[in-house]
Amino acid sequence: MKIILTGGFLGSGKTTFIRHLAEFLVKQEGKRVVIIENEAGEVGIDDKLLSLDGFQVKEISGGCICCQLTAELTVAVGQIMKQFNPQWIIVEATGLAKIASVIDTLKKYGKGFESVYTIVLADAERWQELAEIMPDFVFSQVAAADLVLVNKIDQAPAVDLTSIISKIKEVNPQARVESVSALNGIDEKLFKGLIRDESGSTPTNP
Repeated sequence: MKIILTGGFLGSGKTTFIRHLAEFLVKQEGKRVVIIENEAGEVGIDDKLLSLDGFQVKEISGGCICCQLTAELTVAVGQIMKQFNPQWIIVEATGLAKIASVIDTLKKYGKGFESVYTIVLADAERWQELAEIMPDFVFSQVAAADLVLVNKIDQAPAVDLTSIISKIKEVNPQARVESVSALNGIDEKLFKGLIRDESGSTPTNP
């Protein structure tokens, strides 16, 4: 069982991307997939959208999985493994999550999975604004990623896109960086490349 951890600031397009990714894994690759969706508020909305597509969703609500709910996340992973035995678990972290902390917790306390692959969505439309308001937070998310997806490229000028990608590569030279528009659909080549990348990711030590 492998884990894909998906992060990104609020409104960056995580849920839309996850729907595309899960559909690819299930329909094109024939894999068993479970989504763990983390909502920071008391009532989750995104889980209802995901459930409409027939995907199994375990909502973790009431806080951030990198702080109050880290223990619950690792328990959820273990329960899902026993109950559903999926080949892939996709974790949608809240937009306020400190991604590095989530990864550390999974690797230290999680059991039963092979590896964690981290995808962070960067909002091209709001990148400059967010980078100015909360640079430490935004850059820390990017720094923890194996793959950074610059999303909403249909809403960002080409010159801005170039500077965004340049900054991301400066912050995290090891990460693969791709430009996408999750709303308009994602090329299957990206998902196939993601699977290849994940297969070569660092194993955990359950």
